[in-house]
Amino acid sequence: MASQGTKRQSSFADRVNVPRQNVKHVHVNSVKLQQKGSSIKKAVVTNQQKSKSENFNKDLEDKFRQMLQGNMDNLPNLPRSVARIFISSTFSDMRAERNILSREVFPKLKQLCLSKDLDFQVVDMRWGITEDSQNDHSVEKICLQEVENCQKLSLGPNFVAIIGDRYGFRPIPTEILQDDFKVIQSYVTKDLDIKLLNTWYKLDENCRPQQYILQPISSQFSFFADFSPGCDEHRARHTKEWNTTLTSLQKVLRDAALEAFHSKKFTEAQVHEYFYSVTEIEIQKGILSSEDPASQTAVFCREITGFSDFDDTLTMRFIDTVKENGKNNVNSEVRKLQNELKKKLETKTKLRHSHTYKIDWNTQGIGPEICKEHEEYLKKFCKDFYDDFSQMIDNALDKRKSQIRRREFRSQFPEILHHLHFCETKCKTFCGQETILNTAKNYILNTSMNKPFVVHAPSGNGKTSVMAMIMKNLRTWLKDDNFVGIIRFLGTSGLCLNVYDVLVNLVKQLSDVSGIRMEPIGYQKMKNLLEYFPRFIRRVANTLKKPVIILLDSIDQLSREYDAHSMKWLPMTLPPNIKIIISTLPNEFGILESIRALSPDSNYYLEISDLPLQTGKEMMEKYLLLQNRSLLHTQEKVLMNAFLKCPSPLFLKLSVDEAMKWKSYTEEHHLILQETVQGAINKLFDNLEVKFGPVVTGHALGYITIVRDGISENELEDVLSCDDEALNDVYRYHNPPIAGIVRIPPVLVARIKYDIREYLVERLSQDKYTMNWYHRQFTESAEAKYSSGAQGEVLQRNLAEIFMCETSVKRDITLTRRKLTISNADRQVTGQPVSEHNKRMLFCLPYHIIHARTSMSLRTAKDKCFCNFNFIYNKLAAFSADVFVSELNEFLQFQEDQELKKLRDFFVSLTNDVISPKRLAISLLEYVSVDTADISLQKLLSKAEDFLKNQSTSTLIPLHPGQAPRKDLSEAITSTFTGIDNIVSFSQGTVLVKDSPSQNEDVANSSYKVYFENAEELMDVDVPFIKREEHQPIVDSDGQYVIYTSPGSVTCLNLIEKCQIERQFQHLCTGGSKQGMVCKRISANTNYLAVLFENGVIIELKIVNLEEINRWSLSDKTADVLDMISTETEHLLVLLATHNGSELLVYSNETKYPKRYYFDYQLCNNCWGLSKAECLFSVLGNKGETTCTIESVDFSKGKTRTPIDIQDRLKYISCSESTSLVCCWGDECNVVVALDLEKRKSLFRVTVSNPVTCATLCGGSFVLIVGEEDGTISLYDSVTGNPCASVKAHEGKVQQLVMLDDFLISHGKNKMLVWSLKYLLESLPKGQEKKLISSAKRLLDHTSVTCIALHFDDDKFITIDGNGLLKIWTIDGGGFVKEFPTDMKPRKILCLKEMCCVLSENRELRVFNLQNSESADFELPIDVLDIVKGTNSMTLYTLGMKGKYLLVSVLDLKQKTIRKSFPLQSVIKFETVDICLSQSERYLCIRLKVVPEELENIKASSEKRSFSPQYHPNKFVAVDLQQETGGLMPCVRNFSPVPHLGEVICPHMGNSMIINNKDWVRFWDIPTGKCRRRAKDKEQSSNKSNWFENFKDFKGQSKALAQSKDGRTMALGMKNGYVFIFDVTTAYPIGEKLPITKHAAPVRHVVFSTDCRWLASACENNKIKIWNSTTASEIFSTKALGEVQEMIFSIDSRHLIVLSGKQFSRILLYRIHAGDNSRVDK
Repeated sequence: MASQGTKRQSSFADRVNVPRQNVKHVHVNSVKLQQKGSSIKKAVVTNQQKSKSENFNKDLEDKFRQMLQGNMDNLPNLPRSVARIFISSTFSDMRAERNILSREVFPKLKQLCLSKDLDFQVVDMRWGITEDSQNDHSVEKICLQEVENCQKLSLGPNFVAIIGDRYGFRPIPTEILQDDFKVIQSYVTKDLDIKLLNTWYKLDENCRPQQYILQPISSQFSFFADFSPGCDEHRARHTKEWNTTLTSLQKVLRDAALEAFHSKKFTEAQVHEYFYSVTEIEIQKGILSSEDPASQTAVFCREITGFSDFDDTLTMRFIDTVKENGKNNVNSEVRKLQNELKKKLETKTKLRHSHTYKIDWNTQGIGPEICKEHEEYLKKFCKDFYDDFSQMIDNALDKRKSQIRRREFRSQFPEILHHLHFCETKCKTFCGQETILNTAKNYILNTSMNKPFVVHAPSGNGKTSVMAMIMKNLRTWLKDDNFVGIIRFLGTSGLCLNVYDVLVNLVKQLSDVSGIRMEPIGYQKMKNLLEYFPRFIRRVANTLKKPVIILLDSIDQLSREYDAHSMKWLPMTLPPNIKIIISTLPNEFGILESIRALSPDSNYYLEISDLPLQTGKEMMEKYLLLQNRSLLHTQEKVLMNAFLKCPSPLFLKLSVDEAMKWKSYTEEHHLILQETVQGAINKLFDNLEVKFGPVVTGHALGYITIVRDGISENELEDVLSCDDEALNDVYRYHNPPIAGIVRIPPVLVARIKYDIREYLVERLSQDKYTMNWYHRQFTESAEAKYSSGAQGEVLQRNLAEIFMCETSVKRDITLTRRKLTISNADRQVTGQPVSEHNKRMLFCLPYHIIHARTSMSLRTAKDKCFCNFNFIYNKLAAFSADVFVSELNEFLQFQEDQELKKLRDFFVSLTNDVISPKRLAISLLEYVSVDTADISLQKLLSKAEDFLKNQSTSTLIPLHPGQAPRKDLSEAITSTFTGIDNIVSFSQGTVLVKDSPSQNEDVANSSYKVYFENAEELMDVDVPFIKREEHQPIVDSDGQYVIYTSPGSVTCLNLIEKCQIERQFQHLCTGGSKQGMVCKRISANTNYLAVLFENGVIIELKIVNLEEINRWSLSDKTADVLDMISTETEHLLVLLATHNGSELLVYSNETKYPKRYYFDYQLCNNCWGLSKAECLFSVLGNKGETTCTIESVDFSKGKTRTPIDIQDRLKYISCSESTSLVCCWGDECNVVVALDLEKRKSLFRVTVSNPVTCATLCGGSFVLIVGEEDGTISLYDSVTGNPCASVKAHEGKVQQLVMLDDFLISHGKNKMLVWSLKYLLESLPKGQEKKLISSAKRLLDHTSVTCIALHFDDDKFITIDGNGLLKIWTIDGGGFVKEFPTDMKPRKILCLKEMCCVLSENRELRVFNLQNSESADFELPIDVLDIVKGTNSMTLYTLGMKGKYLLVSVLDLKQKTIRKSFPLQSVIKFETVDICLSQSERYLCIRLKVVPEELENIKASSEKRSFSPQYHPNKFVAVDLQQETGGLMPCVRNFSPVPHLGEVICPHMGNSMIINNKDWVRFWDIPTGKCRRRAKDKEQSSNKSNWFENFKDFKGQSKALAQSKDGRTMALGMKNGYVFIFDVTTAYPIGEKLPITKHAAPVRHVVFSTDCRWLASACENNKIKIWNSTTASEIFSTKALGEVQEMIFSIDSRHLIVLSGKQFSRILLYRIHAGDNSRVDK
């Protein structure tokens, strides 16, 4: 898709033309209340109540409207989709609680969040903390940063405190203000203590304010955390010494702080900083300082009673003790601090989610296995934890739901908010660049500059910051808020990855701010959007009348899709109040060169050059100030010297970040900076490797680099937790803390992320926030260093595996350094359910499978993704078939696979909507044919079938891939439409056709229909029948407008909005009002309509409103006008016939008089055309009896080209729109000549087998397509003339060929075929032979089937093809049973037990024994017209000819005799005839299509007697089979000899028949001759006027009729597409209302199942629908590839067999799945 381009579930009108109600409703309500005398206050209250009932935030909606205009004040927080909880607790005493949370509660909360489309993440910074992470004392700072991140990122709960009897580790300050440190120093008197302080704390003058910094542990104890081989003893010693030193430092600092407090030099808060624990610091940040702790935090407090032995090692793990007098006791100081903390929690806020548990101490500790009390406590703890957090999550979701009403806006709130937040962030550190900003300002304020403005610079030079500042400064530059500012940072969100999505969402935002409704056809495809976008912004400009500035940053971030880098999508001419500014890299993808080619004016280009030194200094100072840092003069000099070597903003940022690590006491030889951006990035990466190890660093940075659209924190932790190589490196020196669970320590990930946080950017990817490198150089460096080649493929595979994980990952891991194997280790990853709501997984999984290449097995890729039914249908629901096809194509580029090719081709050719899983399953089973080697496809189809079998609703399950591709040209046919008289008009994606009138109908009853290339269906158009050629309707390229004229007016019908504009010519212009119209033409871009009047006035009208925009006067006679052509380049061409030849007049907007071109020969119709994007106008003229010439006018050069002579006398010409190729042919001529006008030469001359009737060129593919008189369509290479392929397409001649963008339309003998151009051009190799008789043993390969019938065995059916080959197949699967030739060209077959009766087209009847395949050896009637079988299945009734009389015969097939035979008494004239039996089998009923002369007499008699008009072509008579007199019993009007005409006849009850007539049925009682509109005299008739409320508005005639076997139900198929199921007794339709769904075309077939439960219907659009006859509800719908010829249910009513198509017939087999109910399959 959708999308994009995605395929759509609902109509475009429903989806985009949404009423904008809120403002209008307020106004209307207020008016109404005032009219009633109510106060304005009451109106406001009412509106507020309404807002409350609709559950939305009015203030937020108002804010959103401001944001859409570009207002960035007080932006709301970004909406989040993760529940991110920080766990704060002591560690050693809370192992039982932590373990049970990890094993039992967190997985449940993850599943809960997944069910609500949320991520769940636990941030536990105590998990896996090791000595090496303590060295730089940064853990506490990172912990507080993570608390803040949880508060900022989490939806709902964000912090939990689990408090026990331990207060926790109490650190010493890592930073002490200079003044505070001096106070401390003043109270430290001992030399050793002074030395201790001066050793571990050093003054850093670079801090603002200046601070004393705690030095790294390794600065004094070099072996601390050094796990190098041979260092164990040294490490142990240094660790012990550090612990002793830490204790000494704690005492010195705390004693001094207390003395300072008592001396009133320190406040209580200041002294507390030397005593509090890490746990309290976290609680202070997470709860006590929180704005809303009641709804976002929880406290679980465990109190243990019964401690006795405080010297016990286990006891000391659970309570803080201190040694006094040689004996351990409770640490009273710590206990006091802990009690104060609890009081703060109680008094500061009344927590809603606070729990206290009291348990007794057990000498074995705490655990569920220790005692029952502990087990009950932990159960209660888990339940409370789960309940609290699930409630907080639900409350947060409820609050989020009541935000923005989506129906009020087309733009997406998160998308707009994301870009405005991003803009705000990039402005924070912006400095200088006044010249650049002033240049942009001048462009915006200069209304004469009407082209897009381009900002370009190398990566890292600050393009994005400049674009952000332009957006921020709009308010200042434009003085007030009377402007619209739109910004997109391309590549930072899911809707900014390809140009189609970008343009569509720009249109949506402009629609929201302007109130202009979006035209759905305008953005249905990229080709529509390219035309629509410039037109739309012009409308916006005219509507808003204020500046509209659109900023598109980083065009180079767009994907290559839709030819984005060619820049052809960018409008090059803008209205005065519209400004577009784009930015791009100068040398990426040729973007800048492409723009310069389209817009060469240098005034529209701005290059951001290197930063000036002064600006660099300003930026340095700003960076440092934001971090409360400064540099010494010598350090600043080093920094600026480096900057001079690489004066880019990115290099400066990298260098400043490195310099910020410098302390004032850093030695000068350590002040080292790199000289290039690449060097600085690599240095940063090297530092991370030293700090965290090369394996973990490389993998973490590799994942950040390669994951699609950035990686979320959850995903990063999950993939590292499944990365055994990384885990093996992490757990080198210690075991995982919880048995059975192996996961990456969160603190390690947090520390890595913390060190690179300045270079990451937050992106919005499929509703998830992710992090990724902001600058391209980081991506390039990380790719080269960590994720290229085989290593990169392994990382891609690991990412694919976590997205494959639906529930959990548990697998063995061996930690080699620990010599430990953990079986089935739980990685505790977040499950990735396969759901359309989990767009992130659906988006990423195929991408990483594709890029994993051969590191992932092909079978895994298919089974988990590409051939996984669950994945596919959710992918299609979330995105579109186009996206999935693109992914399949990308995968197939590096790995060939026939199964995936087959699946790809299925989705490419699919025309049905497969958004729903039910529709997908049906389509797969219908369209995909598998071989024995297609194992993955077999699994896919099996899952699809299982899915349908498990449906609770009724449906049909395809048993055979009856619509799967065949390897012949016929497969290119995507749609077949019958009853088409001719193609009236066509454009790029739309064809306007006229129905064929029935023989008995007045031609004025013919209707017009439109075929939309995208919808692939014919839609009725409300246009009156028009006889005169010049007034015929024409259609625009978007299919939105149909324009038709009458002698005095022009009408424009809007098909989308169902409205029309009519303009009288006398009101449009003077002079034209009294003149007749000669002709009209629509321009190629369908924006304008040109009309020529008899007085020579030519008026050009704008299509959308029919307003005049141009006028010319023709000085020549209008009678001489041959044609008029309106072009897209705003030229009008008029072709004239003169005495000596012909003349071309070219009008333009700039000139009053035309430019003239002369041709010295007379022209015929259809011998001219435009080619090569309307640059060349060519005419074909005959100069002699055997020769002709082509002459061309080159509009680009304004001159006539040298003529090209052709040695054939030809009459017609067809031109390629995109190239300079043309082809010519003549009447009754077998020759086609192709020429290249550019090269001025004839390319080839083709001689075809039959006279050429039409031809066209597919210029882009260089293919000539020729239609022949015998119905053949042939393809030729238009360069060489070599034949490519041919196919017999039509029964008569090919009358028209129309080339659309993606399809070829052919028309012949009332039938229109739609061919997939792509498949057509790729199909048959040249020289392929046609097979006359198919001996295929595969039902799919069996073509040209003319008839089907049920076999006498319930599980089989019979087919017979046009060559007389009879085959028997199994119903369940279409398996071949046997075949034998009949040597007949069949018209009808009937199966009577083991006998099969075949009636040929030449009226020969033969009977075959299906068991031995032998023909019957008894005498049979000859010259047989029709046959019907009796109820005993051994009696056959025939109607034939004997001389000029009809002959009735009754055959006993069991006895092999003709039981009786008699002629009819009268000679009857007819066109066609067929027969049926009354239910009693006493009467043979004959349906006769009357001859035209008799039809006119019947109409005249009806009119004379004031009868209602007769619309149908058939009359009906009956013959008494018992009396055998041959007397005719006609069905006539009561008390009149005038016959009733109807469409279909079928038996009712006994001797009664049903005939459908106009819009009702008639019950014909044959013995009495009575015809009535009801089954019984006192009951209602089956006439719609009795039950349909708006009967006059209901237009339709019944075209098909069937009655159920039990006689209780009757079905009518209507011309307007409705299918009515009547209760025969009441004569009312089921439900007594219009059916909810209908066909889009006249219904041609209806048939009941044997058990009367189901009804099948088929229409002219080849749609097949199945209905529950009890409820009259549709349960199934599919589209056949050819016109439906016949449908039959199996005897047990469990199967349906369909024959579709003629020349290219197909058999469709379905099993009926009853389900539990019969809701409509949408």
